[in-house]
Amino acid sequence: MAKELSTQAKWKPWKGFVLFVIVIVWMIVGSIIGAMIGDATIGTFILQLGFLGIAVITTLINKTPFKEVFPVKGITVRDFFGVILMWIGAMPLGLISALIIGQLAPDTFSEVASSVNSVATGMLILGFITTVICPPVCEESIMRGAIFSNFRGIKKDWVICLIIGIFFGIFHMDYVRFFNTALMGGCLAYLMCKRNNFILPMMYHFINNFVLIGISTLLTIAGQGASTSEVAVENVDPDAVAATTASMLPGMMIIAWLCPVILVIGIHLIKRQHEISEGLEPSGMKLGKKIALAFIPSVILLVAGIILAVNTFSQMDVGQLV
Repeated sequence: MAKELSTQAKWKPWKGFVLFVIVIVWMIVGSIIGAMIGDATIGTFILQLGFLGIAVITTLINKTPFKEVFPVKGITVRDFFGVILMWIGAMPLGLISALIIGQLAPDTFSEVASSVNSVATGMLILGFITTVICPPVCEESIMRGAIFSNFRGIKKDWVICLIIGIFFGIFHMDYVRFFNTALMGGCLAYLMCKRNNFILPMMYHFINNFVLIGISTLLTIAGQGASTSEVAVENVDPDAVAATTASMLPGMMIIAWLCPVILVIGIHLIKRQHEISEGLEPSGMKLGKKIALAFIPSVILLVAGIILAVNTFSQMDVGQLV
């Protein structure tokens, strides 16, 4: 179970819900400020600093040591690979959900892609800091720090992970990425529940943002510059987005078919065996059985991906194949 704070009585679940509402209100206010400034990158940077400020103020109000709300410890090799495998297992599954929604709502999908890219490429260096460096610090401070601390008293870790996951999905305020970000939020909460080490969710969050946003931003910095990137963002075509997501989905499902198994192994590495033997965690199901069960959704992903790929190929014109 999640480790409780020395002042846990001051941190209550209902306060966690109130704090989350405050965060949403700040996002609305921060967005207005960003619109007044007229620069998405600077506006998002201010928004991120606000998250950090709310987390710090909440900790001070509750008179709790910062080292308890934001516990920082060394990481082991097992911690490192557990985080990596959890990310490898969860990230493609989240992308699959986004691709599916991209076909159902291409306009919204393209708007989300445009908004993220405009922040990352608007002012390149600051954009990289805002989208890759700030979220692992600022968003984790409020979500897996202050808000999470209000739920530490709940005995069931899965309940905490579910609540924080849903919060994180809502936090991004677009239904295209809801399942993607909710799954990520649940994984990040799990890391805090099991290891009580703020470094681990920060590392997971950094890897995710660096791979999905940071690499392209760095390539833009080294290459063509902001102006070309901004033009590309403005010319996003919803119909092209729908066609692209439709063509990408089967391949992504086939590539990601082992992700449920990888995710289970990563979770196992984070959940230490010595804690089970010492009675700190229930023994539960053996790893072999968990992997066997994880193969069920894995096979479903593989078969569904192959069927979609065959269907897509059969609908292509002869001219497209030449």
